[in-house]
Amino acid sequence: MVVQKSPIDGAMLRKVAGELATGVTVVTTTVNGRFHGCTANAVTSVSLEPPLVMVCLAQTASTHPMISAAGVFAVNILPDTAAAKDICTTFAGKRDDKFSGITCHPGPTGAPLLTGTVGWFDCTIETTHDLGDHTAFIGRVVAAEQQGGCPLVFHRGQFHSLAN
Repeated sequence: MVVQKSPIDGAMLRKVAGELATGVTVVTTTVNGRFHGCTANAVTSVSLEPPLVMVCLAQTASTHPMISAAGVFAVNILPDTAAAKDICTTFAGKRDDKFSGITCHPGPTGAPLLTGTVGWFDCTIETTHDLGDHTAFIGRVVAAEQQGGCPLVFHRGQFHSLAN
């Protein structure tokens, strides 16, 4: 059987991809003492040995060149709280002052770790791969912490809870 391939409409791809329930994270880094970050849900564990995680960011994201320049990033896993939903929205935006009012501290790599997350990974860049309009940053985990609680989940364009 021959399957005809045709270009997939971007709206359809987005609609089908929305069926994938994902965790909600804020990916952070620091360059010249200034913190940078963005919301990301294209995050996954890649390997236990060596310990690797992957973050895929749009090449147009303002945080993208900052992570490339720094060579480090942290993945902050947001909890299922109203405050975390606000943080998600803030870091998804284009504001320059995303860290205003956010409590955080530098992790071992210097990347900011947000207070009140359910967990985090602190990583050095192992390798990168340009894939279409995104870059996959593969990070070697140098430190991690599980802090407990339920994670914030995103599905079909909305936040959902695993608490029930």
